[in-house]
Amino acid sequence: MNWTSIIAVFLGGGLGSVSRYALSYYIVKYTQATKLPIATLSANVLACMVMISILALGYKQKELTQPWQLFMLVGFCGGLSTFSTFSFENWILLKDGYHLALVANIILSVGICLLLFFLAAKYFIAIK
Repeated sequence: MNWTSIIAVFLGGGLGSVSRYALSYYIVKYTQATKLPIATLSANVLACMVMISILALGYKQKELTQPWQLFMLVGFCGGLSTFSTFSFENWILLKDGYHLALVANIILSVGICLLLFFLAAKYFIAIK
């Protein structure tokens, strides 16, 4: 870890977070209300598409420098949605044949996070 890497992640993360905010703002503003969280779904899908595009454009061939990889993959995609990283890591587990680890990662990630919200809503804060 060096300052160039830290700055790349910081700047990419900021840009990704602002992009998520803008995307969510405009989706909520211009679409009808629905039970499906379309803004979050859109951010998740967009982040996955960006990550796949970056990987396809040369990440494996090392055509992108490490700071650009960190800026786009860790920073921007992470700021836009950590779901892209979650999906990519699950894809690697599936591709490499680690099916038990794949199922455990999905169940634990989703299950623990939902449990935390349940406990927080029940004991600590009022979550609508």
